[in-house]
Amino acid sequence: MLLEGRVCVVSGAGPGLGRQVALLAAREGADVVVAARRKPMLDELAAEIEAMGRRALAVPTDITDDEQCTNLVERTMATFGRVDALVNNAYTEDVFQTFRRVELDQWRRLTEVNLFGPLQVTKAVVPHMTEQGGGSIVFVNSMVVRKPAVQQGGYATAKGGLLVAARVLARELGRFGIRVNSVLPGWMWGPQVEGYVHFLAEHRGISEEEALADITKDIPLGVVPTDVQVAGAVIFLASDLAAAVTGHALDANGGEVLS
Repeated sequence: MLLEGRVCVVSGAGPGLGRQVALLAAREGADVVVAARRKPMLDELAAEIEAMGRRALAVPTDITDDEQCTNLVERTMATFGRVDALVNNAYTEDVFQTFRRVELDQWRRLTEVNLFGPLQVTKAVVPHMTEQGGGSIVFVNSMVVRKPAVQQGGYATAKGGLLVAARVLARELGRFGIRVNSVLPGWMWGPQVEGYVHFLAEHRGISEEEALADITKDIPLGVVPTDVQVAGAVIFLASDLAAAVTGHALDANGGEVLS
């Protein structure tokens, strides 16, 4: 029960990692606030958390809208009276174009969602964490900042900015008892990667096992980490087990950054 008695806010609590973080937080004893843009999905997840014996609040939120970010935190405070952990998981994918071909407005959009969006939620949470004497903020980043890919330049640039911002915040907010860390997943088995493996196999005329082997050849553990396993790294940083850890970027990618 690493988060017993705590209140955890999870943005981007949709299919995949966000959902698994919310469920694991609940299993570890937290009451959970789930935020994403689609209300039916949030309501379903909140009901699942409540069935585990924890309290849950679903707040539809577009993190690029400052008023909606403020509303998310205000509703959290009105319902639970505190916020102990914030997991910034919401993001949008790259447009998968080279710099020579991409319209820079598309990179601006990626930056608005993947950099300024998480920072807006964080900005709304910090005054409450400061007043209550501390908290934990975890940014879900990406291995792409370690291994930049040509057609993911906009995403990598935004996430690179977020990685630096997390370190700046860790230095600034540490004196208030607020820890700020990042988790960097790489390939992560879940709905999106499962679909990609299926697409790759069909596109190249190979089996899904062969497509998966091509992905895992550069991962020392030899497997694609699951979203459940990556959620464990997030909850670790959110919990008191990481009480002495701030400003850290934890790679949760099976060791692929070593390749």
